[in-house]
Amino acid sequence: MKSISIFWRNKSNYYELVISECLQCGRKAIFKRFKCPYCGSSNLRYIRSKGYGVIREYTVSYYRGTENLEAYPRIIALVELDEGVKVVGEVVDVDINEVKVGMCVEAVLRQISSDDPNGIIYYALKFIPALRK
Repeated sequence: MKSISIFWRNKSNYYELVISECLQCGRKAIFKRFKCPYCGSSNLRYIRSKGYGVIREYTVSYYRGTENLEAYPRIIALVELDEGVKVVGEVVDVDINEVKVGMCVEAVLRQISSDDPNGIIYYALKFIPALRK
């Protein structure tokens, strides 16, 4: 796991979906950035995503690591957020056979690990099926 100080400095990228919008070229990129990845401008504004989106592509991973073995297989999806940017994330709380391209999802915080019973608990954003029209 990462050190606590590095994890804490990057917490906005772990705990919320922030979109960087370039005021120079008008393009958007996922996550809080200091420079536009398209034109290099540092003239950015930050938008907090509402966390709703649509699955554009997905795959099912059967690879087993050394931790959290009960969480496999995993559904990894390319989600296009309502704000127009795409992000890759895990889809949880849904049967593999129910996942499909075009499915509406929303971002939620889920515990992913902890250092020990008395240590820091790590959370990450994942996606669940959304009930919306």
